[in-house]
Amino acid sequence: MALMKKTTSVLIAAALLVCAAGCSSTAPAATSAETTTSAVSTSTAAAAASTVPEAAETTVNTEKAPENAAHLTLTNKMSEFERACVTKRGLTLTGEWNELPDVKLENAVVTAEAMESLHRRMVERGWETEEEYKRIMDEAKGYTYPEAIINGVIYNGFIPPKGYDGGKLEYGEGRVFDNKDEYFTWLFDDLYEQYGYTMSDKEMQLKATKALFDAVINGNYKELPDRYEMFEAADLQTDPLADFRFAWEFDRASLEGIKDRIEEYSVFDEALCTEFIVHVTLPPDYDSAKTYPVFFLTDGVWRLNDHAALYKAMEDGEAADTILVSLGLNYNIKNEDNYVRLRMLIDKRGQLLDFITDDLMPLLGENYNIDYANSTLFGHSMGGVFSHYALFNSDRYENQPFGRYIIGSPAFFNLYDSYMDLDPAGAETDYGYFDRHDKLDKKVFLCGGSEEDIDYSDYYNGHDSTLEGLKKLNDRISAHSGSLTYKLYDSHHYQYVPEMLTEYLKAEYPR
Repeated sequence: MALMKKTTSVLIAAALLVCAAGCSSTAPAATSAETTTSAVSTSTAAAAASTVPEAAETTVNTEKAPENAAHLTLTNKMSEFERACVTKRGLTLTGEWNELPDVKLENAVVTAEAMESLHRRMVERGWETEEEYKRIMDEAKGYTYPEAIINGVIYNGFIPPKGYDGGKLEYGEGRVFDNKDEYFTWLFDDLYEQYGYTMSDKEMQLKATKALFDAVINGNYKELPDRYEMFEAADLQTDPLADFRFAWEFDRASLEGIKDRIEEYSVFDEALCTEFIVHVTLPPDYDSAKTYPVFFLTDGVWRLNDHAALYKAMEDGEAADTILVSLGLNYNIKNEDNYVRLRMLIDKRGQLLDFITDDLMPLLGENYNIDYANSTLFGHSMGGVFSHYALFNSDRYENQPFGRYIIGSPAFFNLYDSYMDLDPAGAETDYGYFDRHDKLDKKVFLCGGSEEDIDYSDYYNGHDSTLEGLKKLNDRISAHSGSLTYKLYDSHHYQYVPEMLTEYLKAEYPR
């Protein structure tokens, strides 16, 4: 196996560290919160010691579902690489982790465009001089080098050749180690120290490196198709071998009662450099030959907990059979962390919408018959900012996976975060939708808690409160839509959501 020149590989590794470790040391505090109490153990020691499971892969249908004149079909725009990353399994949230991490290997071809983008950012951040930049660009354009994904996180260190047995190892130009343990010691004591890693970053990186080496030595990895550009940084607080399931708020007994109806997907998105966990709960009388709407919930870290009550409403005949889908991040990402949510649901909302519209919903449509025109997208708080963005940018897509949208307590005040350019003006004008269209052809439900303005009053900073922003949104939509419902519940910021979801399911999807 050809190895990249030492200097180039180290600098690329340093840049890709952002993808694996995020930027938690400099992250601004998020200005919106879901106040939750986890129903499971919060032992961080256990989390640090555990590993994310190797996904027990089952067949994921990659063919189009039978075309039905009653519903739309979508075009799946996933890359070959992304398709190869998809895994499907039973519910693992309430179960035990497998011992082995999920390791995938592939070859990355460094394009001139990707190198230009990556190393220009490194110069701007002071990580690299102009002279180093020019030299690396000359050396590395068009270079092919091995990469790996460990539990959905891009690995940013050296990868031994396939067939490596743990013995003698050559690294870079002229550096030789007698065995892998000698190499690990050098990494921890010398290389990581040289590049200023914190102790926690050193430990995380070494843990991932050991997992990668074990996978190569034992052949416990999956090969992916070659990829022809470098990843953008995920910028999330991620530990590839952590277990943050303890932070998911869920009622174990309720989920255990329907776990045989839940299918769990891991889906990697190249643009976001992130692996998502998608939970799909099939309705009580599910028939693969029939067509069903999807009730799609963001913030799966909390909303998966609502699947049981929604399922019961269907089981009791109070609502029609509907496929429940909740979207979360992989279990090695702090799903409930508000900086992570800010980056994903607001800062990266355009890329997240691309993923849901052109990758995830078409993928689900290849495995289930979905009535897209009758399907609903729900988001609350920061998720409400996202569902607002999704609604008023839906016309920019060929794919139309949702005919209905719920915008719950949208925390628009987060858009004024001084650390990021989050386009508050775009949100205030509904992203120009009504300049492009006279009418809104989607069905919309706006909701909030009548007592919630006090909850985040310290964060408004002269901007609209949650309810003020919601009222103005209602006024704007009312002038262009005949399919709008606006309701305030006797509640603070998030307490009303479970009741609202069940009420909505019964009203909008009657038996």
